[in-house]
Amino acid sequence: SSGINAEYGGGICTVSAGHNHDAINAAVSEQMSKMTHTANIFLHPKLSEYTEAMIKKIPKESGLSVIYFCNSGSEANDLAMLMARAYTGHLNIVGLRRAYHGASAANISLTTMPLYRSANMPITNVSSAMSPDVYRGIWGGDKCRDGICQTLRTCDCGPDECDAATKYAEQYEDHLHTLCPGGKGLAAFIAEGIGGMTAALQAPKGYYKKAFEVTKKYGGVNIMDEVQTGFGRLGTHYWGFEYHGVKPDIITAAKSIGNGYPLAMCATTPEIAEAFANSSLHFNTFGGNALAGAAGIATLKAIDDDGLMENSHKVGSQFLHGFNRLREKFSFIGDARGKGLFMSMELVEDRETNTPIAVYKLQAIQERVKDHGVLIGRGGLYLNCFRIQPPMCVSSEDAEFVLQVLDKVFQEYADGALDDLVHEFNPNK
Repeated sequence: SSGINAEYGGGICTVSAGHNHDAINAAVSEQMSKMTHTANIFLHPKLSEYTEAMIKKIPKESGLSVIYFCNSGSEANDLAMLMARAYTGHLNIVGLRRAYHGASAANISLTTMPLYRSANMPITNVSSAMSPDVYRGIWGGDKCRDGICQTLRTCDCGPDECDAATKYAEQYEDHLHTLCPGGKGLAAFIAEGIGGMTAALQAPKGYYKKAFEVTKKYGGVNIMDEVQTGFGRLGTHYWGFEYHGVKPDIITAAKSIGNGYPLAMCATTPEIAEAFANSSLHFNTFGGNALAGAAGIATLKAIDDDGLMENSHKVGSQFLHGFNRLREKFSFIGDARGKGLFMSMELVEDRETNTPIAVYKLQAIQERVKDHGVLIGRGGLYLNCFRIQPPMCVSSEDAEFVLQVLDKVFQEYADGALDDLVHEFNPNK
């Protein structure tokens, strides 16, 4: 009745198996009829069943065999910071500029986007290294990404070695050289497999391998924030760290983990878990309760049974090739990027300067897209990007429909047919 075909933001990358999934609904309903909650200081079957099921989804060679359940990505990243500091005995946490890791008091300083930051937020012992952005950054070009969509500027990188990755990793090491006198003081480096709120910002191939080596050189641990990239959404790999070929010491996950149920986790090694246990008591009232366990187990099973990782690769590739065609057609599309069903397009005023399109213009385009029955999200450092991360069950027919809608609306914008709508959204009118 609303006229909406589908919500192609996936509830901000959260609905993995699809809205109203019969098997997940049944599992939660069955558990609700038995027991809704007991804190995890008391053992119950769903807690151990879910832990076992989750460990099976993490590569054994990663060494990540201890699971802590909580309720959100922010909580999971808070927990990862605590673990890193307990294990290393140091305080400094280093992230990347143009990143999002949550909005809690502990990790808001890791979220390096102006929209979420305030002048009075705590920033003690948290800092940020240069963002490895091959589109807007100092280095990068059309051979730097591992994926279908490349930037339009050129580079001389080879198939197996990326000069931009080396230079951005050197910037990270330079940051640590001044932050950690004598090579001491680093607790952790934290990064997303692919940037979420930064609109599918992709690091150049090989960057994380180099950056993780730098972290170890300075005695820190590596944290991979998988809150938006985990559970097969990237299409070729279940986890972002697998895609990058790295071995993190801690991973955090949320969003797609429960298909919309508030659920998250932090996974680490036995060594780090032991140091954390010896440092303080950790407790989470709702983390891993019976309902969460039922939703989580059913979601893992649905992702496998429905072939959603494979579908993410197939349909995501269709989307990304379509984005490339749209960029060739419309000069106000500055960049297209992503992997699997984790995608974005960045709109600009013109490609000569790559000046971000005014937010109100993007809002007008988004509104017109909604008129055609398609809901998509916005994001990016300058809020000039369309974020498309649909439920992983989205079909080829859905993708074709969305691409046709985008083509139609972009053409209307190019022809001036949306000028009145743009004027309505202009805050300076």
